[in-house]
Amino acid sequence: MTREVAGDLSFSLVDEASFDAIARPARAGSRCQTCDYWERLDGTRDAPPDDETGSAMRTNAKRSRLLAGAQLAGAYGMLAWRNDRQGARIAVGWAQFGPLSLYPRAQAIRERYPQLPDSPAPWVITCLQVLDEGDRDAGALALIEAVCDELDRRGITSVEAFPEGVADPWQPSPGPRSGYEAAGFSRAAGDDRYPVMRRELTGSFEEVGWGDMLARTKPDAEEDDAWPFPQRKGPREGDVFRLPPKPTKPNPFGDE
Repeated sequence: MTREVAGDLSFSLVDEASFDAIARPARAGSRCQTCDYWERLDGTRDAPPDDETGSAMRTNAKRSRLLAGAQLAGAYGMLAWRNDRQGARIAVGWAQFGPLSLYPRAQAIRERYPQLPDSPAPWVITCLQVLDEGDRDAGALALIEAVCDELDRRGITSVEAFPEGVADPWQPSPGPRSGYEAAGFSRAAGDDRYPVMRRELTGSFEEVGWGDMLARTKPDAEEDDAWPFPQRKGPREGDVFRLPPKPTKPNPFGDE
């Protein structure tokens, strides 16, 4: 369901129907539907061949991770949409986000900067991609703002991102630093090559409450008499604000 509109763009959280609509990112050879770069320290952005057995497995795993948050307050990805000249709705932008506990690579990067506040644990925007058409920078700003509005709705109090200072800022998955700066982020740590961008949110909980939580999280059939506790296995409310265990592998920036 479309949630917000800015100019000629509309925004919606990713779901089963829109997962395949995520466009290929700027980096050649990458594919968002199979990328596990942020979810694993040994992950990769490179797309496997379509006929490779692992391709379907990685696609299913990625879809499950993105939609896992729907059991709580919403999925962990947002699409930007625009109507083409024929009136067809096409996806022109994508952002992936979520609690720090979901993304070991983000956590490993963050561990390098002890000056960053660790309580409550921030959420992170790991990926920001907008198709190279029209005003790309304006599209990036609108998408970041839509994500921040969504996180405010969920009661999140801070969000961070890890853009890279390279010649083509759209090639790394977090997108350009300029987009985050325009959206009110400031550099909280790092240098021009590897900045940590951060924005404080209001965490207003305007919409999400127990009613919303119970409506989204369904009980297991065999545990109806225990509803609303315990909840079925999956993301937990406490994970939103808790720092995850430290990763055990080095090299969070990959081998690029």
